[in-house]
Amino acid sequence: MTFLSKALTILSFSIFCTTLNPVHADTFKASLPEMMLDKKGNPSEFLDVVYLWGKVLNNDINIDYYPFKRSVLNIISKQADFHFPLIKNPYKSNSELGFDYSSAVITQVNFVLYTRKDHPIDVDNLSAYKIATDASHTDLFNFPVEGIFSIDGALKKLNSGRIDGYIFSEDLTDNALKQLRLTNIHRQLYRIYDVHAILPLGGQGNKTDQMISEAQAIITASPEYEEVAKKLYSPYNEWQFN
Repeated sequence: MTFLSKALTILSFSIFCTTLNPVHADTFKASLPEMMLDKKGNPSEFLDVVYLWGKVLNNDINIDYYPFKRSVLNIISKQADFHFPLIKNPYKSNSELGFDYSSAVITQVNFVLYTRKDHPIDVDNLSAYKIATDASHTDLFNFPVEGIFSIDGALKKLNSGRIDGYIFSEDLTDNALKQLRLTNIHRQLYRIYDVHAILPLGGQGNKTDQMISEAQAIITASPEYEEVAKKLYSPYNEWQFN
């Protein structure tokens, strides 16, 4: 066998091995909220997109789960490359928050205003009422809101008249509303918020940001991942209890 033949044989074998055991292009450390795990400790379908970011660009994404606030602090303290998901705050700058948002909007979330049918309120003057939201999302509003940890507790408080309105995620709150069967509750779309990954502040997450943007563009453009997109966001669904 000639030197050239040997070289070509070695090259062909190397390519074959690389196909079997692909070399990761880059490695990233993801900090994700453990609230996104199901009761068995498996990641929810919502998080499929994070695993796909690694798959479509052949990156190695090492994932650890933490309590939500701790996960965000991991980004502020630069102990991880990104956290997902987080609603973009329309009222605070990145420097105030201590992190940057990904350039790509990964998905959106519908926030719904829940009120009582027998006590309508002026949606253009919500500051005049006693409004509540989830305790972790009080900074998403430019008027005073009460933070309540339990969705069930908030809806019961609304139904009894102790608050005038409750604003939170459509999917989570609708599920609770249907289980409680509080037929006096009226619902209407309040706002559609953008959802991003968050990165270390000051451009230190630029490499990660580029990875997420490229991977998300591939996923969005590919019919193969259409089902993933459907799991990420559904348009607002108008319905009321009769």
